[in-house]
Amino acid sequence: MKRNLSSNISRLRSELERRLIVMRYSKVATSKYMQIFSWVEDYLDGYGEVNYTKVLGQRFLVEYSLQENHSPNLFLQARTIIRRIDKVLENKQFAPRFSDFKMECPTRFIYLLDKYLESLVKLSRSKSTLTTRKRYAIKLLKHLPETITTIEKLSATDLYDIFTKYEWCAVALITAKNVLSFLFENGITKTNLSVCVPRPIRPRALPSIYSYDEVAQLISSAERTTSLGKRDYAILILAAYIGLRSCDIAGLTFKDINYTEKTIEIVQVKTARPLTLVMNSEVEEALTDYIQNGRPQSSSDKIFLRYRAPFSPITAAACFSVTNKHFNLAGIAAQGRRRGAHALRASYATALVTKGVPYAVVQEALGHEDPESAKYYVRVDVRRLRMCALNVPNPTGAFAVMIEPNIHQTLSSSITEGALL
Repeated sequence: MKRNLSSNISRLRSELERRLIVMRYSKVATSKYMQIFSWVEDYLDGYGEVNYTKVLGQRFLVEYSLQENHSPNLFLQARTIIRRIDKVLENKQFAPRFSDFKMECPTRFIYLLDKYLESLVKLSRSKSTLTTRKRYAIKLLKHLPETITTIEKLSATDLYDIFTKYEWCAVALITAKNVLSFLFENGITKTNLSVCVPRPIRPRALPSIYSYDEVAQLISSAERTTSLGKRDYAILILAAYIGLRSCDIAGLTFKDINYTEKTIEIVQVKTARPLTLVMNSEVEEALTDYIQNGRPQSSSDKIFLRYRAPFSPITAAACFSVTNKHFNLAGIAAQGRRRGAHALRASYATALVTKGVPYAVVQEALGHEDPESAKYYVRVDVRRLRMCALNVPNPTGAFAVMIEPNIHQTLSSSITEGALL
């Protein structure tokens, strides 16, 4: 497939990057801009669009906010970057907003920060996790009083003061707890001060699930006579029929497919754990059809590629765009439910639990680390929850009098009769 010369994507990308460099944006900020620009490209690619417009930019933001794997903070950044792209599209200048505040680790605690980060590296934590943990670990250390010259002098009172004085998001609290646990486990502090960290209040929402008929309707919306349709169909099948995560679908390579054993054998991106899944006939047929009849020619070992040139591997964000697009095409009302590949994974897991498949088997099928994770999907299994329901007790005391005023007279009569006897 030839590159569409009328496309404005390449021009927007190069011009945006040029402006960021000229305006002396940091490497981190520039990288974040270009990362989100790539998500926009994947979004357009998922819909088969070759040109960016302001309308498509706003639609991207609406659908982007529905994704589970992006934080509210990232959404705010994406909104800003879309405004910047719109300025470039209209050939207008945009003014940067500089921040005078820079979070730097106090010199006396740098060695502790380095040791903590080294421990995370040994645990094979991802690059994004390391960046997040470093940021909030610095925040914790920076807010410690100047009177604490060494961490051994840290007390519960000091922690109480900083946790009540400053605002802390859930991720910051989790990181603070992790840092303090690390200090205790390595003998740096004599007591485990992690118990002093407030517990973040973060209610767990119900999983977004779709019925068997809705999933079938979604999958049938993919037009399998075109290259784009063959790719989308295979992505939907992998998410709905074997519950693969978006990141694992995007990272799928040819060597991961064992046609002899009819299995998919991967190392999961999220958990770094190996996972082997059995391919049913639909999954095998969808993959074979895309690879042989729909996939562009490329030297990449990744199976799923962008629809238009350059034919680079897709990202996890592109999987969301594909799934969301077909929800629209199928005319399925979300009604507050999420519309990404993770919703199909949740629907697959819920279907297994509803059929009475043991939790251990569901855990293995989903590649979860925690054996209790499968129980999360029981929360939407109304039939099984009804089996655990208790009978409503009969009202007594003041509550009974309130809902049944006549009961008061009955109770008084009984008491009087008892006194006379």
